[in-house]
Amino acid sequence: MEKVQDIKDNLDKRLKRIEGQVKGIRRMIDEGKDCQDILTQVSAARSAMKMVGNLVLNHYAGECIVSTMSAKDKKIKMEELQKLIQTIARFAD
Repeated sequence: MEKVQDIKDNLDKRLKRIEGQVKGIRRMIDEGKDCQDILTQVSAARSAMKMVGNLVLNHYAGECIVSTMSAKDKKIKMEELQKLIQTIARFAD
């Protein structure tokens, strides 16, 4: 299993890249670049953000399962699993 610091470093690197993409999109708009080129960059930034969300979700799901399985109370287990399912559902689109 990946270390928490490795995950944070990976996310930080990806988010910095996304910041650069967004700044680039702003610059393209300011310079009046072709709409198709701008939309291509927007699509790339959206994909990158989705990947960040998936990485965080994957880590959360792993942590949730570990902590939930160690709980003795069945009600707590079910509540945590329901929260996880709701979170996963938000990322399903």
